[in-house]
Amino acid sequence: MTIDSMKQTEFPKHTYEDWRQAAEKAIGGKPVDPTLKTQTIEGVELEPLYTKEMLDALGELPAFQQEAVRSGKKEAGWLIAQEVLSESPEDFLLKTKEDLLKGNDMVVYTSSQEFIWSDRELKQLAELLVKHPFYFKLTSEDTDILRVFDLIDEKNHGQLKGVIFSEEEATAPGKVRTRLVDTIPVHHAGGTIIHELGVALSILAETIKEGSYKETAAKTWIRFAVDTQFFQEIAKLRAFRGLWKAFSEAYGEEAVSIPVYTETSVRSYSKLDPYVNLLRAGNASFAAVLGGTDAHTVHPHDFLTVSQPSSRRIARNVQLVIKEESHASRVLDASAGSYFIEHLTNEYIEASWNYFLEIEEAGGYSEVIKSGWLTDDIQGKWLEREKLAAERKISLIGTNIYANPQEAVKDHSIDNSHLEYITAKRLATPFEKLRAKSREIELKVAIIHLGPLKDVKAKSDFVEGLLAVGGIEPEISPELKDAESVNKYLAEHAFDYAVLCGAPEKLEAIIPGISSSAVLDVAGKYPAEQMDSWKSNALSDAVYSGQNIVSKLEQILNLGKKAL
Repeated sequence: MTIDSMKQTEFPKHTYEDWRQAAEKAIGGKPVDPTLKTQTIEGVELEPLYTKEMLDALGELPAFQQEAVRSGKKEAGWLIAQEVLSESPEDFLLKTKEDLLKGNDMVVYTSSQEFIWSDRELKQLAELLVKHPFYFKLTSEDTDILRVFDLIDEKNHGQLKGVIFSEEEATAPGKVRTRLVDTIPVHHAGGTIIHELGVALSILAETIKEGSYKETAAKTWIRFAVDTQFFQEIAKLRAFRGLWKAFSEAYGEEAVSIPVYTETSVRSYSKLDPYVNLLRAGNASFAAVLGGTDAHTVHPHDFLTVSQPSSRRIARNVQLVIKEESHASRVLDASAGSYFIEHLTNEYIEASWNYFLEIEEAGGYSEVIKSGWLTDDIQGKWLEREKLAAERKISLIGTNIYANPQEAVKDHSIDNSHLEYITAKRLATPFEKLRAKSREIELKVAIIHLGPLKDVKAKSDFVEGLLAVGGIEPEISPELKDAESVNKYLAEHAFDYAVLCGAPEKLEAIIPGISSSAVLDVAGKYPAEQMDSWKSNALSDAVYSGQNIVSKLEQILNLGKKAL
């Protein structure tokens, strides 16, 4: 086939019904509804396929969403806002200048301890702030840096561009934004996308009540954590722009652009196999970029312990690679027109607006915080999400699946400059505790093969992988053909716990004859009547896909003896 003939090739057009028939054939005749439909944690139903007809059914809403993103973001690209960890003002200035040369776009200052700045150091900082946008995160004990604005000539105030996150109210000249709408505490508490967006609107409503719309909006900025649910997080950021536009119109005002600052969520970060955090960071960062962030921070892969200079450099490079190789920085709204993302953006706008109205009916943001209503609502969703991780319906590579049992858990904690993250709820925490406990006990575990390897390998591998999540390394038995062989093997090795892997007929034949002090489980899920029969003999329980493995592994580890 020549190039010209390839260019002339046309593919036949197919309908949604054609796809449905092909899909149902591929999944063994099961119906597409509900087999291939899924629900997000927020209750939003995801279709297996989105079509132009579905987008057209939304009418003018996609155009409204696209206009909201474009008018809110103004220009393509985003600022790389990587943090600088320093020991003194002089150290901060040195590292900041170096980072600006290596790809950082902002002067990012994060309080780690109280710094006393000399006028000479503040003058150097002032020169940087006039040339570069900045991001200050200040504690109430560390505000001396704010004296820098006194040293900037008034004629240069118009050149200042930055944001300040301070525990105490801060004032700054020019276009510096000092009113933060912070959704990250909601995210850290376990909130969903609907919680984050609904709370953002409620905080904005309270903030604007205290002053005029235009003056308040001109000083406001918003902060989001971006997790690893790629398409949902893109839609979240786009949905905020749409919600803000609708919110402004409700006030009879044209929406003023509010900068959206994002950072990688630590919810999916793990102390186990921390290099996987790099993949999580890359996923979340690309979602933030496509969602229209104005400035983004990537937390290093070893952020939960003590980050090293090399890991902070890699974190910065995550953004540089995205910027230089994807060319996403050249496009204002890269997701515009996507059938899936436009549809999902609309779903989040509708659900979040309704949640905002629900908060307002309950008395507003301050009232629902005071009453505990919001906390209880968020906690309910967090428990649901935690259960999904425990049942491995949410995968944390290297943590709740494909774990390395020999890897030790680092016991270092987050450094002092990031205390707000210490209480953040993370899906990996229960698994980290299991792994740590496994290092404190002595436990002999076996996987018993009741048949040739080809017949039991799938079950054996499953059990071995599950035990690895708890830091348990089992011994694998040879093929044992009868109860006598099983009893002898268990007695010789003095196992505390063992899992029997075999076909149902093998289990039925062997279990009644087993007599051992070891706690025995069977691999696989069997009918309750069958399990009751086996439990009347030597069996304790079962290990199977879909069970709560945190609870199961806790039970197994409790069989161990404290290591000397």
